[in-house]
Amino acid sequence: MSSLIPADAVPRPVYLADNLLGEGPLWDTLENALYWVDIKRHRLYRLAGDGTRHWQFDEEITSIHRHAQGGFVVTLRHAIARLHLPEGTLEKWLTPEPDRPGNRFNDAVVDTRGHLWCGTMDDAERQASGALYRVRPDGDCRQQDRGYIITNGPVFSPQGDVLYHTDTLARCIYRFAVDDQGQLGERELFTRLPTDQGFPDGMTTDREGNLWVCQFGGWRISVFDPRGRLRQEIPMPVANITSCTFGGPELATLYITTARKGLDDDALAEQPEAGALFALDTLTHGAPAPTFASPA
Repeated sequence: MSSLIPADAVPRPVYLADNLLGEGPLWDTLENALYWVDIKRHRLYRLAGDGTRHWQFDEEITSIHRHAQGGFVVTLRHAIARLHLPEGTLEKWLTPEPDRPGNRFNDAVVDTRGHLWCGTMDDAERQASGALYRVRPDGDCRQQDRGYIITNGPVFSPQGDVLYHTDTLARCIYRFAVDDQGQLGERELFTRLPTDQGFPDGMTTDREGNLWVCQFGGWRISVFDPRGRLRQEIPMPVANITSCTFGGPELATLYITTARKGLDDDALAEQPEAGALFALDTLTHGAPAPTFASPA
């Protein structure tokens, strides 16, 4: 198979954020800007042609997505909320798990129908108390799958007919068929990472349907074709690769978040760029991120 990146392309740091847990990159086509979060430091970042800025919150902010009625929809520690920028004001909307105070939200994605798919996890990373939810614009919030310690990387195929979802500590990526009404089929194992390659974390798909998987503790991003065959491995200069998305004018630049979480002083000395935001030129393209509450 042909390479998906130019022969001389290497991941390059574009912002030395020192993120403790960088996550959730979103390329916003309205602003030509990249948003991402540092979950553990309760921060939201924005990178654009006019510079970089960040907002500080009182609790974890774990994902961000455009809202069709203006502003953004975000997941917080326990709640789904509206976010208004640049003010940084939050309006909490839904709290799906009031009986699970040890859980928090993690990754999320919006599908082409304008629905939000978001996962919860045990913040202590011990109990299989996490679940996957689908949230409709009318507030209908329903559990779609459960039994996860750490949920990660929900992402859809380009046609929207497949959902990929990660059981991080089990090193498994699952595949669900999605019907015309947006209902999930049975959970199937798509691939399992070897034990010496870290843990599958955030993911994205390109227009060809390839799945780009970030590997926490794995020093790499692995690309799988739609049949689950390893197509390419991309070495990274840091260990903890957390999530990625396509952005830039042609949606051909892969933006990659990383983390300093779990690294001691010796490890940080070895990888001083840990926690940075990276970019990688590719020979493929992503698709624009769908907007929450957009018409089906």
